[in-house]
Amino acid sequence: MSDGGWWAMVLTWLAAGALLLLAALGVFTAATGWMPSPARGRVVRPELWGLGALTSALGMGTGLSLHWWADSLTMDNLGGATAFALIILGGVLQWRAQRPGTL
Repeated sequence: MSDGGWWAMVLTWLAAGALLLLAALGVFTAATGWMPSPARGRVVRPELWGLGALTSALGMGTGLSLHWWADSLTMDNLGGATAFALIILGGVLQWRAQRPGTL
């Protein structure tokens, strides 16, 4: 494996680890309502924020894993659109978590 391929593998594993941490934080926050202190002051609905973090992590993980499972251009485009939609949805959920809920 060339040096470029080795670094790509290392960066992929580091990104995967970071995404797993983000997903674990999202699940923990959605389940318990506890948040890390830097974000705690602005967020009114921590459970929704946790779901947003989990959704964003799923979207980023989908985008990161595309080169493993997308064997055609159609699958690559569909997977990329799905990843993008999940990232945007997660951001919207986290944004809404900073505002009081309305009925």
